[in-house]
Amino acid sequence: MIFGIRGNNNKAELAPIVHRLVKGLDTAGIDYICEEEIASQIRRRFKEKLKQSFTADEKEIVKRCDFMISIGGDGTFLATAKLVGSRNIPIIGVNLGKLGFLAETRTREILGFVKKVVKGEYKIDERTVLEARAYTNGSKSPRTIFGMNEMVINQSEIVKTIEIGVYFNNQLVNRYHADGMIISTPTGSTGYSLSAGGPIVFPKTEVFILSPLSPHTLTARPVILPDNGVFKVKINSKVQVNVVSDGNSIMKLRSPAVVEIKKAPYKIKIAKGLDSNYFKVLTGKLLWGEDKRKKSRF
Repeated sequence: MIFGIRGNNNKAELAPIVHRLVKGLDTAGIDYICEEEIASQIRRRFKEKLKQSFTADEKEIVKRCDFMISIGGDGTFLATAKLVGSRNIPIIGVNLGKLGFLAETRTREILGFVKKVVKGEYKIDERTVLEARAYTNGSKSPRTIFGMNEMVINQSEIVKTIEIGVYFNNQLVNRYHADGMIISTPTGSTGYSLSAGGPIVFPKTEVFILSPLSPHTLTARPVILPDNGVFKVKINSKVQVNVVSDGNSIMKLRSPAVVEIKKAPYKIKIAKGLDSNYFKVLTGKLLWGEDKRKKSRF
């Protein structure tokens, strides 16, 4: 069993954390492959060089590892999920960020959890992925991007309302004058969609959330729809628009344009502890149900 290690290289604490981790893995006899940039940081800071066979670039890592350890925040996890794609490699999310809905494991718990994974003492949580497809510049083949959290459609440059028509299985859902539109998975319901007034949705629920961004009407509200259908989003304003997935991949389109969004043919696997509890995460990260005035009797 081989564990790939990648992380947010902009975090100063990353190198010390990985340095401790690889020493523990070496002692335990657990195989790993560390991303080359992290290995370089360890060499510069600690004057220690990892064996060449234990390092690789991230694209090579996903070809060789059985599990991927993603060290950073949820943004790092989403980038790791995009790197893993349809390879069915479970991801262990380690939290260096502020929230950590996806990156649940704390830094001091990494080595212990990896040892549990080796023993089979873990569970796999599968998450739905979105696929967005659009034809651009007269091309006969579409451009495609994938997102685990959401697809956001908005104007590319100045902030201005755009005209959007949303269809689900070829039925008109609504027409909006808005800053943009979010189509989110349940995983992404606690992300950008939540900021736009969308609901919190349990990750195992087989739905998508449609949330307009700052709609120029008092009647537009988020809509929940089954995830076995296909969205067609028609943008009619004559401006350049963006289709952004998870804040880290972008398609630029010249309006008028049509974007097709549906469930991807694969899911992302998250390796979690046996005691992982979604509602405890909500309580810890969003102060879900917390009342500072009194202690709960339950």
